Amino acid sequence: MKAAGFVVGVVCALSVAGCSTDDGTAQTTVTTTTRSSSLLTRPPVVGPGVGPTSWLAQPPGIVVPTTPGPLPTRSGTPGTAPSSAAPLPLVSTDVVSLVAVDAAGRPANGFTLTSPTPVGSIDCSHMSPSRSATTAGIYECGASADSANVCWAAPDKASLLCANDPWQRGLRVYTVSPPVAEVGKTASPEPWALDLADGRHCRIRVGGAWGGRSDGLVGAYSCDGGHDVVLKPATARTAIDTSTSTWLVKVGPLGSGAPDFPAPAVVAVRTAYFAAVS
Repeated sequence: MKAAGFVVGVVCALSVAGCSTDDGTAQTTVTTTTRSSSLLTRPPVVGPGVGPTSWLAQPPGIVVPTTPGPLPTRSGTPGTAPSSAAPLPLVSTDVVSLVAVDAAGRPANGFTLTSPTPVGSIDCSHMSPSRSATTAGIYECGASADSANVCWAAPDKASLLCANDPWQRGLRVYTVSPPVAEVGKTASPEPWALDLADGRHCRIRVGGAWGGRSDGLVGAYSCDGGHDVVLKPATARTAIDTSTSTWLVKVGPLGSGAPDFPAPAVVAVRTAYFAAVS
């Protein structure tokens, strides 16, 4: 895996994964992990005859991107699509752990509070560790419509600061009653968000009703720049092939019912974002 650049800020020290951030104000120091890190080791996918990477098999050195729609600019708004869908070169995936809230409960590393503050209250009676966190102390609670799957707690634990995405870096503040308890770390973190090699941004699914396909693949990440999503087999634990330094995903559309679609395209992941506390 290629090393990320170093920027001024607080070091996010992780036992299993290095940390980095995008360019911005008051960034944390970044250290990306090596591919041999235990964080990135994936157990076998559950399902008959399905290994952790077999469904993403692709000839070496070839990554076929989907036909791109409008691509996001750095600010997250649609940009201009490339004129062709020629295969893109393989790139080593950067693994980034973002610290959006400091120990005092203030936004950090380019994150800011959205308005209104707070946006309301949230039910955390069934809270759990965020499945996208590389450290303890990141929360997931509320209904799927709240999209509160990557949240940092204020020091008094009576409010949560929940991130929208790693690109526009907005934090929604929710009040919590009673205050949340300490929370641990999920055993096998899945990336919160992905930058794909064709320029699209994809965010992990948070419940809700999605469409289907006749091949049985289901949606795992929603993406901008068109109607495609990151797909995985219904029985698979992860949608990402992490068997090499270039992580790969399958991308294609979903539809009402179970319509026939062409085989999904295999696309490289440029950056995989996780969440962490400082």
